[in-house]
Amino acid sequence: MKIIRLLPFFILISQMASAQVFMPEIITIYDRDIVDTTYTYQWNEEADSWMIYARDINYYDEDKNLSSVLTQRWSNEKRVWENYQQELRDFDDDGLEMQSTTQIWDPYEQDWINVRLKTTTYDSRGNEAEILYQEWSRTAEEWINTILYLITYTMTDEKNVVIIKTYSGYDQEWNNHQRFNFLYRNIYRPPSEVMVEEWDTDDEKWFQTGRYIMSYNLRGNKTREVRLTWSPSLDQWVEGVRFNISYRRGQMNEQIEQKWDAANNEWANFTRVEYSYDQVGKLEEEAIYLWDRKLEEWLLDVRFLYSIEKPQDPETVEQ
Repeated sequence: MKIIRLLPFFILISQMASAQVFMPEIITIYDRDIVDTTYTYQWNEEADSWMIYARDINYYDEDKNLSSVLTQRWSNEKRVWENYQQELRDFDDDGLEMQSTTQIWDPYEQDWINVRLKTTTYDSRGNEAEILYQEWSRTAEEWINTILYLITYTMTDEKNVVIIKTYSGYDQEWNNHQRFNFLYRNIYRPPSEVMVEEWDTDDEKWFQTGRYIMSYNLRGNKTREVRLTWSPSLDQWVEGVRFNISYRRGQMNEQIEQKWDAANNEWANFTRVEYSYDQVGKLEEEAIYLWDRKLEEWLLDVRFLYSIEKPQDPETVEQ
């Protein structure tokens, strides 16, 4: 199930310079078989009820791969579903996603506009080895390289090093940007730390900028993540952000984000997200709260309900 949020949203080394890849055409997908539809409802405090907000129409290919997702939002004013975004996916014979194209709907042109192309290549064990992101240039009418992820793994198929490169259109070459080194206390457990480095173009070397420290429960689920930043002036690590995560029946039911308050030398609440699931374990409800420092309490910001139940209003179903 795809989650609708309010907040807005890599090809072989020998091909990187030109990155000439297959470009899916801007197509309509209404002629495909609809397999399922998920409706998103947003809580309206004034009406004290759920209001229809959006729907995801999921399409599958003959191999049961999720080949496309059409997202539409409901217009109360026009009483119609309006196209918003669609994602088109291509798979290899093993069911691995090779390319994913994101398009947004242009209401003025009444057509789909390319936005982002994601191309993934895999190692011999089926792990993602390279992920290339490109953005569509409407002026040049071609895909433009933006970001490249290079990923290596341990012998147990856990992430070892992730290098992020950015593309310079002027020089037509990839440049180092960030590197993430995953550290394991136990090779059979998730990473205990991640060291973040950035590339110094002048000295041509990596230097440490960040550090993530993770804790897990007995099931291997992450229960805490603390992100620190290296301070050259203080010559020490400085706390920045902390995530406290709790679970119920093995599924995440709450995540609290806190930020370090240096003035009071303590962690200060920032946001809280609560999740609830249906009987088969699919996400059913999501509520986002913001911390009010004056009232010293959590205030509901937005709340979503995800359901296969069709809206009661016939107009929202038939269109």
